[in-house]
Amino acid sequence: MQVKQVMLNNPETLYYWQTLADAVAVYQRQQVNCAPVLDADGEVVGIITVFRLLEALQQGATMATPIEEVMDRKLVCIDEDTGFEQVANLPIDRLIVLNKERRLSGVLTRIGLINKVHRALEKAERELAAVLEAVPNGIIAVDREGKICHINPAAARLLDLPVAAALEQPAATVLAASGLSQFLTKAAGDQFHKARAGDRTLAIRRSSITREGHEQGVVLVLQDISELEAISSELQVVKSLNRQLKSVIEACYDGMVVIDSQGVVLGVNEAYGRIMAPGAKPLLVGHKLQPDATLAEDQLHQLCCLVRDSRKAVTVMYQTPAGREAILTGSPILNEEGTVSQVVISIRDMTELRHLKEEAQRAAAEIQALRARHLAAPEVIRQSPAMQRVVDQALRVAAVDSTVLITGESGVGKEVIARLIHRHSRRCNGPFMEINCGAIPENLLESELFGYEKGAFTGASKEGKIGLLEVADNGTLFLDEIGDLPLGLQVKLLRFLQEQEIYRLGGRHAIKLNVRVLAATNKDLARMVREKTFREDLYYRLNVVPIRIPPLRERREDILPLARHFLEGFNNKYGTAKRLSFAACKVLEAYSWPGNVRELQNAMERVVIMGEGDLIQPEHLPLEFQGERQEAGKTLVLRELLPLREAREQMERQLITMALGQYGSLRQAARALGVSHSTLLRKAQSYELVVQNCTEAV
Repeated sequence: MQVKQVMLNNPETLYYWQTLADAVAVYQRQQVNCAPVLDADGEVVGIITVFRLLEALQQGATMATPIEEVMDRKLVCIDEDTGFEQVANLPIDRLIVLNKERRLSGVLTRIGLINKVHRALEKAERELAAVLEAVPNGIIAVDREGKICHINPAAARLLDLPVAAALEQPAATVLAASGLSQFLTKAAGDQFHKARAGDRTLAIRRSSITREGHEQGVVLVLQDISELEAISSELQVVKSLNRQLKSVIEACYDGMVVIDSQGVVLGVNEAYGRIMAPGAKPLLVGHKLQPDATLAEDQLHQLCCLVRDSRKAVTVMYQTPAGREAILTGSPILNEEGTVSQVVISIRDMTELRHLKEEAQRAAAEIQALRARHLAAPEVIRQSPAMQRVVDQALRVAAVDSTVLITGESGVGKEVIARLIHRHSRRCNGPFMEINCGAIPENLLESELFGYEKGAFTGASKEGKIGLLEVADNGTLFLDEIGDLPLGLQVKLLRFLQEQEIYRLGGRHAIKLNVRVLAATNKDLARMVREKTFREDLYYRLNVVPIRIPPLRERREDILPLARHFLEGFNNKYGTAKRLSFAACKVLEAYSWPGNVRELQNAMERVVIMGEGDLIQPEHLPLEFQGERQEAGKTLVLRELLPLREAREQMERQLITMALGQYGSLRQAARALGVSHSTLLRKAQSYELVVQNCTEAV
């Protein structure tokens, strides 16, 4: 014990120029019989006691007498860290206690009382030490300086640490070897911790020693829990396995019920209620199954009895009151005697599996359609929304065997769409036969389509000949220019479309076929029907799914992609490296393309062969392109008679396309056309023209 632990801390002081009245006031306030006297620098220069004050008054001093005249200047000063034992027996009644800076820290008085307290403390300490030594748990006490002030034998044994080597040593250093120094800090908190010390597992409780709300030290209580840890570890393994088993059963998509040999429910997951009894009272753990209680419970009871009697797995079908189909499988769990101790029943909802299968089939069909659309991208060059709709229609109709009538001007790519439909149909592995109805003379067309028997007519082959319809069996027949088909053959073609059978020329036996027919024409079949030049019944038979391919002038977004595609092909063919200039691109976009894609293809081949240099300029293009470009701003030319509304729409579409292509700015194009930019934007959107690449678009 040190002096600072028993001294009067921070006593009230007086200055040497103060009076005896001031000293009396200090005695009354502090209930003390002395007060240290300081100089102007705060240094202790004396002490004024009650006895010395009374003596001075007897000698004639007054209450106004300065303290300096009567104070006792003979002082005995000691350091605050001095041990109490060193001053306990000094014959001095009062001691001035100084701190390390030699400033006043306190006053030590009444030595006799302090001695008595000291002896009492020593006795209490001896008794406490005896108690701590008898405690089986290890106890380590650390003072506010971080030094070990007590360690009992149990703690020394647990840490293999001699008591003498640990006392008065820094606790952090001593406990570092055992890894327990981390529990000395406030961050560890006053709670239990677990740590390894050598081959032992210790439970550690940190407790703070506080005084007046401030921590004065720490006590660590150590308990050897190695055996308990081993038991706890085994228990944790069992608990973990139990939790895993419950989690697996609960997460199982199939229903699951565990029943003991007496029919008492030991476990059931949520899936059981979803499958067997949706919305009904749940099956609870501990419930004993009763026959005829509910349909679901009765089924479980019967299945449990079957498994218990046969001691084998049993599977039954069950239809719930809600109309769901389920498969119930009961599996026995045998005990050591070979009898059934538990029955595990799994319940699989076949209704949901069937629904999932149907959804998977639908998803597969959608994926196939999307894949087909994706794979179709290289086959048909298109950028315009109008041509994209044509491709989408072709891919959708490819999945069925309906007859398709493809219409459009000459050269728009009707054959390309027909081949696209065939490649993405279920007949893609079958033949694709194409015949141009306008290119074969009428007297030969019938034999080409239907074939003939040997000797059917003069000049016929002796072996006979099969027709294109037979060749196209299990495949696709593409009838191009169907509008040129003679009326006589239209009747036979109609019969084939209805019956899917033909007769060869000169033949008497019907031949059954499985052929899909795609037809194309650049003529107005509806007008031909009205003029009696095309059969009405055949028209409606062919026009099951109509697909109209717009002319190139109505889908100008496709002009440059098609031009570059053809240019690349001819460059590869002729070993050139031609490319289009910006000005040439503008000319191509402004041209009306009466010959459509075929004319564009021919034009690209011509400039590759005849053009000078690798960069294609406007002057390298055919003269008709130049003429239309020069006249574009002067006169609008219609090449055929159209209704006024249709003509106005075509002219507006062409003018808007030319203005956007020429200026590249929505506002400048609108200014050139004499309208507001919002009006131009609305009209461009109504004609499905692309304006995203134009600047200042709003």
